[in-house]
Formats: sequence, C-alpha cells, structure tokens
Amino acid sequence: MENVITRVVETEKQCSGEVEKAEQEYREKIEAHKNAIEKRKEKKFALIISAGNEKLEQALQEGTKQTEAASLAARKVHEGLYRNTEFKEAIKEKVVSILLGREG
Repeated sequence: MENVITRVVETEKQCSGEVEKAEQEYREKIEAHKNAIEKRKEKKFALIISAGNEKLEQALQEGTKQTEAASLAARKVHEGLYRNTEFKEAIKEKVVSILLGREG
C-alpha cells in the first residue's frame, strides 16, 4: 500500500511540475506576443503621426505660397498706384476739394 501511495505522490509531483512548466512557457509566449503587439501599435501610431505631420507641413507650405503670392500682387498694385502720377494728382485734387468744401 505504501508503494502505491509513493507512486501516486511521485506521479502527482511529476504532473504538477509539467503543468507548472507548461504554464510558465505559455506566460512567456503570451508576454512575447503582447510585446510584439505593443511594438506594432507604436509603429502604427508613429506612421499616423508622421503622415499627419507631413500633411500639416504641406498645408503650411501651401499657405505660405499663397500668402507670398497675395503679398506680391498687392505690392505690385501699390507700386503701380504710387508710380501713377495721374492717380496721385486726382487724389490731391479730391483732398483739396474736400478741404475747400469743408472750409467754405
């Protein structure tokens, strides 16, 4: 009888050890898989952020180009008006007529 009990206890220990070993192996596999998923997630987030930054940069560049173009056009108009002596004379006449009209 004692022999049977000893064999049962040994079998229980052996099985218990195998179960413990299998559980540890699966914990390690789960942890490795979890780490791999986290790395993929971080890479995807980085790609999303990078794409967003690229679009933002393109929008800023386009806005800068449009602003520069509008500024150049306004400068050309301003320079044209400044050089236009007829226009300047017409403004002077208007100013003088307004001033004379208010004084009189």
